[in-house]
Amino acid sequence: MFLETLLDVSSGSRHSRYFNQTRSYYLFRRIRVIALLLALIQPAWFVVDYFLLPDDMLDAIALARGIGALGCLLLALWTFKRYSLRLAQVRLAILVMLLSGFQTASSSLLLIHGYESNVAGYHFFPFMIITMMAIFPLAISEACCFTLGVLFIELVTQLLRGTAGSVEAINSLWLLAVLGLIAGWAAVNQLNMLLGLYRQATRDPLTGLANRRQALDQLSLDILQSREQKQALSVLLFDLDKFKHFNDNYGHAAGDLVLKSFAKVMRKQARKRIDLVCRYGGEEFLMVLPGLNAMQAKEVAEVIRLACHDEKVTAPNGNKIGFTTSTGVAELTANDDIESLLRRSDDALYAAKDAGRDQVSVAG
Repeated sequence: MFLETLLDVSSGSRHSRYFNQTRSYYLFRRIRVIALLLALIQPAWFVVDYFLLPDDMLDAIALARGIGALGCLLLALWTFKRYSLRLAQVRLAILVMLLSGFQTASSSLLLIHGYESNVAGYHFFPFMIITMMAIFPLAISEACCFTLGVLFIELVTQLLRGTAGSVEAINSLWLLAVLGLIAGWAAVNQLNMLLGLYRQATRDPLTGLANRRQALDQLSLDILQSREQKQALSVLLFDLDKFKHFNDNYGHAAGDLVLKSFAKVMRKQARKRIDLVCRYGGEEFLMVLPGLNAMQAKEVAEVIRLACHDEKVTAPNGNKIGFTTSTGVAELTANDDIESLLRRSDDALYAAKDAGRDQVSVAG
């Protein structure tokens, strides 16, 4: 269990495309709020500078604050692809660079004028940046990159100031590393908690597949992305044939075993981190296939249908039970919304059952 949890939070490579979309939006919202706050705080802090800094420095510091505030404002207004994890990571990197850039510029100006040790607030800027990491749900690899990035920028700043190697500089780097470890631990815990809550909210407890709620949410997003990228998208709607027969003749425990076995077949045929496999309700299952047209989706459905012929489950009474499935296939059209797409797949499913069950039917 510990090893599984460690692997889950080590990087985003083990996470589903759908969880990464959820985390990306979570990161996007937090980065946006922080960027907006900083865009307001940076100019407001000029009042403090007015009382602490000499007149010959006010213009230069005000310019640096203005550039930083403008950068934060533009970052907050950047809403393009808010569900992309890659862009969420880029947004976070930009936020760190904006803050670090201001810290390096202001420290250099203070040093030139001989006021660095006399002005409150500037010396602690890198520590504020590193502790900010605790706000975000980050994987271990991301937290390490965040910490190393801030440490590198601080080291460069020390080299520019000519203080690198001094006791005070080494202490600052050591304290940043310790704070990075603590903030990173908090960030990774956030990711683990978010992942746990996500699984509880989106998983069917019996089969471990996505539940109906997640399927509808993610299908809506997939439809939007399919149209933005001008790619095909198809859905498969499965129904286990004569499922009531299993429950009536072998008991609900046997029916549960059949559901789990079919879920295993679907999971095996799904493309990892691409396709969505869901228990839609009762003995109905849904599979979303981004990038596949109706004929390609039908081939997937046929593979699953034939794989069911080889599956046997052992009922509590010792009997070996086989099962079959009927499938409806529908490809997204220009006129489809989520309701009409699912309705057409349901119509195709009924056509497959009317044709004698254990069939695959494609919606017209």
